[in-house]
Amino acid sequence: MSVDYPTRLIPVIRYLENNLAEPMNLAEVAARAHLSPYHFHRIFKAVTGETLDDFRRRLRLQSAACALFYDKGTVTQVALEHGFSSSQSLSKAFRRHFGLTPSEVSGCAGMEQLSELLQNSKIGHRLRKRGHAANGEGDYHADSTPKWSCNMEMKHFEPASLAAIRVTGPYGENYEEPCGRLFQWAKMQGLTEAPCLFIYHDNPELTPAERCRTDICLMVPEETALPQWLERKPFPGGRYATLRREITDKAQYPLAWEELISQVVQSGIEVDEGPCFEWYHSVDVDTHQADVSFCSAVIA
Repeated sequence: MSVDYPTRLIPVIRYLENNLAEPMNLAEVAARAHLSPYHFHRIFKAVTGETLDDFRRRLRLQSAACALFYDKGTVTQVALEHGFSSSQSLSKAFRRHFGLTPSEVSGCAGMEQLSELLQNSKIGHRLRKRGHAANGEGDYHADSTPKWSCNMEMKHFEPASLAAIRVTGPYGENYEEPCGRLFQWAKMQGLTEAPCLFIYHDNPELTPAERCRTDICLMVPEETALPQWLERKPFPGGRYATLRREITDKAQYPLAWEELISQVVQSGIEVDEGPCFEWYHSVDVDTHQADVSFCSAVIA
């Protein structure tokens, strides 16, 4: 059955809009969309175009700006009412987002003065519309999913045995040395054609970067003898949504993952709890250009 992710997220969006200053329980928020916390962040960004933290921060700052301009509360009062720890915390976030200080907004005598200060800024547009968004319409609508070209494919992978090296730390960093060791061992074993997978176990929006776990793996015959520094792991196989890309720059990896998840959302496919991984069809060790399939588990 097809999943309408934008509609499924509407209760979450409304809850966030109405509880801007409240501490967020991720498990509770994800449960409102019938998603696991691991998948919730990726689905949320694919649907709204923003991370959960960015979405909440923007709404809190917009609401704080309205309170400063219309209600003329003190910066400290507005900060605490909108979930900021102090006036300094609000001022720093406010200046970064709007290019203005809270005092500049609260000090305006009227909309004409504010408009002159803001010119064509987005905050001016939001303040002029105050009252029209208070009925629950907000900024999010169910048809706001970003559009991508649909070249995703569904593939079934058979269970297999993996020879793996675990790397703990920021994704994309410190892979060269373990990759070199693994590929040198594979060459000595006559396994240079073994499929190579990078399996990612953590969502970097939930897990500190230094704690994120990557398994760099080769798919090997079950009977292959492994040295002590290699770990044997089962690959569960299953059904995956895949997106194949020629990668020429490191910055393209997160963009490819975002594109894949956006296409999963548009297709209405139910995500599953299997590992997300990259399947490397070829890699140029000198240029670091790679032919990669990005793979996310889905329910058959």
